[in-house]
Amino acid sequence: IGKGRRVKLSTFKVAHEGHKIGELFIKLSVDIAIRNDTPEVYLTHFTESSDRLVDLISEYGFEKVAVKKNGEDVYLKRLIVNPENRPHLSPTEIAKLYYPSLYDGEGVKRFVVPIRPKYHSRLFTDFPERQLTLSESAGEFITEGNTIKKAYVCHSRTRQVNPGDLLLFYLSGRKMLTSIGVVESIYSGLQAPDEILRRVGRRTVYSLGEIAAMAVKPVTVILFTHHFHMLHHVGLAELLEIGALSGAPQSISSIDSQSYSVIKSLGGIDERFTVH
Repeated sequence: IGKGRRVKLSTFKVAHEGHKIGELFIKLSVDIAIRNDTPEVYLTHFTESSDRLVDLISEYGFEKVAVKKNGEDVYLKRLIVNPENRPHLSPTEIAKLYYPSLYDGEGVKRFVVPIRPKYHSRLFTDFPERQLTLSESAGEFITEGNTIKKAYVCHSRTRQVNPGDLLLFYLSGRKMLTSIGVVESIYSGLQAPDEILRRVGRRTVYSLGEIAAMAVKPVTVILFTHHFHMLHHVGLAELLEIGALSGAPQSISSIDSQSYSVIKSLGGIDERFTVH
């Protein structure tokens, strides 16, 4: 695969299956690579016929690129999009193959998504200003916080949101944008709790009881990948000043490309990981 700066991952088994620990480790390894200005991550693995590890890493852009002399496969993940590949990739393919890079140019829409503090704390456990809970200190896992792929459940009837669109999460308690994600899929008009649960899996902050209560009215499920927290939070006053919003968002609200460009600049989103 040639010489270059890369983060080498070691593989090991975990005892807490079902808690999305694998996604958490991928997320942590990507964060380490970014902090160390390293554009690639790789691991070696003896691939089996039905291989859960390969299934997992393939979801986040790892590709088999070589085989060692001892038969061990080499899987490489690139964090920055190769310009030669860009014209052939859709926004959702970019988000998957080059995670955490994302496409934010023409053809995708941008939405501000309000989220309550208690749910923000569970969905984004790696948010820099979040305080660790006592139960976490005692060893409890918040599964939905470990995930890269997450679920947002609401009563919004919007039909504008499509795969590849951008979600800018607005922390309602502190009145500021904090995080950015990319829509993977959307399901509208759901009312059967078991179907909603099947769609969200263990990627939502809501319990089965809460989902059942919500399902009294039609529910919309948005599955998305979380890509970045903003380096600098963009407050409501700034959003009003630049004309992105006319007031505090109560439901999913679209913003124009010009407002998004200003938000991206104010928020300190690294341009190396955005494709136009």
